[in-house]
Amino acid sequence: MHKTVLLITHPELDVNFWAKNRPDVEAARPSHCGGCGRAARRATGRLRLWGHGTRTRTQWGPAQPGRPPGLLELVVRRYRCTDCGVTRTVVPRGVVKAYRYTLAAIALALTYWAVWRWPQDRARERVSPWPVVGSAEPHRWRSLRRWASRARELFGLDDIALHGSARLIARRVTKLLAGRGPPDGTELDRVFAGAHVRGRTSST
Repeated sequence: MHKTVLLITHPELDVNFWAKNRPDVEAARPSHCGGCGRAARRATGRLRLWGHGTRTRTQWGPAQPGRPPGLLELVVRRYRCTDCGVTRTVVPRGVVKAYRYTLAAIALALTYWAVWRWPQDRARERVSPWPVVGSAEPHRWRSLRRWASRARELFGLDDIALHGSARLIARRVTKLLAGRGPPDGTELDRVFAGAHVRGRTSST
């Protein structure tokens, strides 16, 4: 029986590198099955976790800070365990299940809105490639508050207490992400890079 589990994030390859240098089936293969926990290869060296085709996934947002927003098409790889039948889809760092935007794009949007204090529609123009805006509230971008409310899950901040308004939370989150980024970069560079790093948070 075929079963499917959640997306598995590749720990070393980010979205931009993956798009330019798509890993082959061996390079992207997980070390273990997500269902039964057994190693990808048996003790004899034979494969347990076999390549199971590819899928195309489109991600939204700028490729780098300061670049215009765009659509990035990724070809992601799937693997199936011959022991338990679980299928895993391997994606690069920065891709989240059921989200159109990359984590880096979300982090940039929160920075523009909460730290730089830009209006919501201006932040959307710098991050979203989608030209259609709702006529009822053209100056609002509801995704900002939704992302802020889910920031702990999105960016791996489970050990951080986040309280206050959505904008205050977003500001705190972007500062934490900047602490994960390279110390010699600009604020946007640090936030962009920090969005891809999970589990190493600094409060500076």
